[in-house]
Amino acid sequence: MLKRFFIITLFISIPFLSISQILSETQRKDVILDIHKQIEILSKISSEKLDMIPVYKYQIQTSNNTLEKYEIYKSDNQIYAKWFELKTLVKQNNEMIEFLEPRIGNWFYRKAVGAMANNDKIMASELLNKALVYQPFNVMANYELAKISLDSGKIVSTTNRLTNIISKMQPDEEEKLLCQNLIAFAYDMNLLKSMSLMNQGKYAYAVDILSELNDFCQVDIYGICNKSVVKKNLDFCKTGIYKDHVEISKKAMSIGRADVAGEFVQNTYDYFQRNRQSISDTSSFDGLVRSVVDSYVNQIKNLNTPRNSEAKLDLIRKTKELIALVGGSYEEDVLRTLAQIQGTSTPVDMKLDSIENSVPNQGYTEQYAEYFKDSISDAEQNVKKIEQEYIPSSENPIPEKSLAVEQTKTKNLRKEIDDKFYESRSFMTVNNYDKALEVLETANRLAKIDVEKKEVEKMYTSAIREITARRMSAAEYAIFQGEVEKADSLVAKTNDLITTYKMETDPTIVNIMNSYLRVIDKKVCQKKQDEVDGFVYNILDCVRRNDFTKADQLINTAMQIKGSFECRLDKQKIRQLKRQIEKPLEYVNMKQNLMHKLSIGDTIGFIKDYGALEQFWNDNALWEMSVEHQPLRTLLVNMANDDLIIKSVEELVKYRLYFSSLEALGALKDMGYKRKQTKEAQKKIGMMMSLDLVKRSDKIRESNIVDDKFKGDKWFKYFYKSYKKELIEWQKKF
Repeated sequence: MLKRFFIITLFISIPFLSISQILSETQRKDVILDIHKQIEILSKISSEKLDMIPVYKYQIQTSNNTLEKYEIYKSDNQIYAKWFELKTLVKQNNEMIEFLEPRIGNWFYRKAVGAMANNDKIMASELLNKALVYQPFNVMANYELAKISLDSGKIVSTTNRLTNIISKMQPDEEEKLLCQNLIAFAYDMNLLKSMSLMNQGKYAYAVDILSELNDFCQVDIYGICNKSVVKKNLDFCKTGIYKDHVEISKKAMSIGRADVAGEFVQNTYDYFQRNRQSISDTSSFDGLVRSVVDSYVNQIKNLNTPRNSEAKLDLIRKTKELIALVGGSYEEDVLRTLAQIQGTSTPVDMKLDSIENSVPNQGYTEQYAEYFKDSISDAEQNVKKIEQEYIPSSENPIPEKSLAVEQTKTKNLRKEIDDKFYESRSFMTVNNYDKALEVLETANRLAKIDVEKKEVEKMYTSAIREITARRMSAAEYAIFQGEVEKADSLVAKTNDLITTYKMETDPTIVNIMNSYLRVIDKKVCQKKQDEVDGFVYNILDCVRRNDFTKADQLINTAMQIKGSFECRLDKQKIRQLKRQIEKPLEYVNMKQNLMHKLSIGDTIGFIKDYGALEQFWNDNALWEMSVEHQPLRTLLVNMANDDLIIKSVEELVKYRLYFSSLEALGALKDMGYKRKQTKEAQKKIGMMMSLDLVKRSDKIRESNIVDDKFKGDKWFKYFYKSYKKELIEWQKKF
């Protein structure tokens, strides 16, 4: 029995002994070191850092993998000691995370409440959103987010979130009442705020709030909203904005700046066209247009020298655009006056107008309309001022409102925060804006007291204003360089930055964006005008090559080039070219139909249409436009069909088109026929032509043409003799 036990024990111990023998001392140390690293990692897991739980779970999983990997070395006492220590840590941390994970949402919510107590709404919003990742139906987290969005003036998103809480999250009675009260408060607060702005004459800002309220009124299920009051105030604000435009235009006129008034008139028209339902009385606008137009017309009359021809044409174009805003008999009268000044009349082309009007306006003023709150009389001058304040240059290395200057104004702060300000300023110097904001975010996390937080917030505001100005300046330069895609990207990035940091209503940001977008839009407009002028060159080239179909296509394409509402393109030359090619284009279409009939053997149709084609060419003097008109003789020779030519001659004689029949007969000559082969045909044509009953004056003209064309042509000898012989008989009778 003892022997048997010894054998069994020996067999059991053999695998462990073999493993121990296989491991060298170096290998043992490596295994122990690997396990120890995992122990160190797990020992740092803290219940105070719940936002790190996803990382902790990954670390625990890695440790589990390590335990499985080294389980075969448990017979080694040194390894087993470490292995068991790691296993214990894994078990303890697993239990802790299983307990904490369902409570992470509440933990983030409590942190957010603390951030709101310190008035750090950005951090609070971030923490609340993290809470909702773990607990999407956390009523109070959703409620606090609604309060934050309400502070940003977003009443629709606020009420949508509150309504969602009540309808889907099963709040208790107190929570439900809390949400309902906030909805009512949101409506009242925004309505009062809009009315305050209206009293201050800030209609453009009030419109944004009232538009949000109006949207809320459409989905109000609680009966809170007074739709009639909101609509009345909204209409009042839009009318106020319209009147402000008119007043600015009148002031411009009073100081003799009709050009500035003209630009404002266009903006005003575009505005009240978009808000027709709110603005009913436009009589003041019509009077203003008349004043500006009268000023323009007087200037046009005084621009008589060739040197001023371009300026004169530009004023005429602007005048026509303005009178179109009023229309009616007034437009007709002014157009008549302009026609008298120019010595010509310019008819309206309804087809081109429809092509142009079918294309929507495109430009920054449409894409970023939220920044066009106030009218700017001279955007370029405003941009120069912004550049002096924010954009560094060799003459102005530290602009007066840059982040570098703002830092010098900060109060004494802790060195860590002050260093971050300096670091952020350094990144701004090399145009690394993302890194600059990231460093400011770090400074924000370091800030502990209100003074520090306020200074960080000032740095944020200053940085975003400077970045906005710099990027918009770069976008303007990109447009100048012709890099439109780059400019679009820069403007979009700037807009995203402003939106991310909720600076859309910051007056300085709005002023920067408003000014730059107008200047950029104007430069884009100039590029589009260059594009239109390029089409003019290409159209003229097509006309020179008699490719009127291609010219018409280019004209239609050119008419579809549109800018923004503030971009007025001069397409007068395009319209003139359209009128110029109308008859040639009609001739080309007639000729195509003619050749089609010839190709299918419709001789009668061909003969009739050719006569009409030649008459059209002569009546409209198309030779003056170098429109190529192939004689019938050339057409028939190119067809190289004897039977077709003979049939054509017969049909032409039948319809008394004698000169055309001789042209067709000449085609046989060009194809190698002898005159004897056409003797009978020539005699018949000569006799019928000479005896044809026409006026004496026409007969004399006909005879002269016959002499000029056929007297010296021996191939037409039989025709000429027959014609002259019978002409004597005609003269005796008539």
